[in-house]
Amino acid sequence: MTRTKAPSKHPKRHELTDPSGWTHIIRGLKTIHLSKPSLPTDPLQPSQVPQSQTLTHLQASHAKYREQWLSSPCYQHIRRLFTEEVLSSLDPGNGKEKTGRIDRCIVLGLGSLSNGRRSSWWELVFLETILSLLPSSSSSPSTPSANPSTSPDPTPQDPPSPRIKNHETPTTHPPTIDLLIQDPIFNPLDHEFLASLGYTILTHPSAFTQITSSTLLFAPHLEIDIYAQALSGAAQPALCIGTDLTECLDRLSTAGGRDKEKADEDERRGQSRAFQEYLDATLSKRLPEFERDDWMYFTNVIWRKPVDDREKGKER
Repeated sequence: MTRTKAPSKHPKRHELTDPSGWTHIIRGLKTIHLSKPSLPTDPLQPSQVPQSQTLTHLQASHAKYREQWLSSPCYQHIRRLFTEEVLSSLDPGNGKEKTGRIDRCIVLGLGSLSNGRRSSWWELVFLETILSLLPSSSSSPSTPSANPSTSPDPTPQDPPSPRIKNHETPTTHPPTIDLLIQDPIFNPLDHEFLASLGYTILTHPSAFTQITSSTLLFAPHLEIDIYAQALSGAAQPALCIGTDLTECLDRLSTAGGRDKEKADEDERRGQSRAFQEYLDATLSKRLPEFERDDWMYFTNVIWRKPVDDREKGKER
């Protein structure tokens, strides 16, 4: 089935890159920070560890951002969105054939936490909420239900720790999810902190070959070529948090755009094909605005259609 795109409701977009490395997306009177600045001169080199930062400092920052996130209206919105809409496609108990159980999470381009990037911290605590809501392979009293008819009203309480393999956690959830993370900018302190949370740090570009049909891909605001590479493998992720796919297709098709200058015609066609194929196989919804940070702009939750819906699409 061919999906037609509705006319854009946004004003004309302009891009400006400031001396600090931020790319500003300007629509009308609103400025949106779309891309994260790169701290090292070479984006494939680890960032420097600030002298003032230690593992204890990172743990304190994590607790602070997590507390603020859990008390925000956006957190409540995200819980409802995932439990009532997104995860119903992944839950075999809803009367439909399931599209797949999430057993792996791959995080790309989070950015250095030790260098104080606010957006990186917000992304991390957001991801922890999503991991806590994923259905478990076996029932547990503390596992949130993906069925909206039985889910209690959401309350701003701490979500349980992520369920991860080969790592002890203070939770009764079965260890069912591999947590893999890749960003060449990570420094040794970032490695130490993320490992303490149960993440396995991958060396670029090995994460791209680890994506399976039962993977949650967490990749907001990646460079467009990296994002396309993540979606061009042998399997499409069951669930993705990333830039709006139609926005990526628009950027690739815009004459004279910066992305066209970076890639030749064959590369652009391959990138467009990866985005279009994933767009055709998925449903998506724009994330709400977060009152404390703008990292959710142009970011969607994208999930694979239920099997019966995909079959209907093929018949049309």
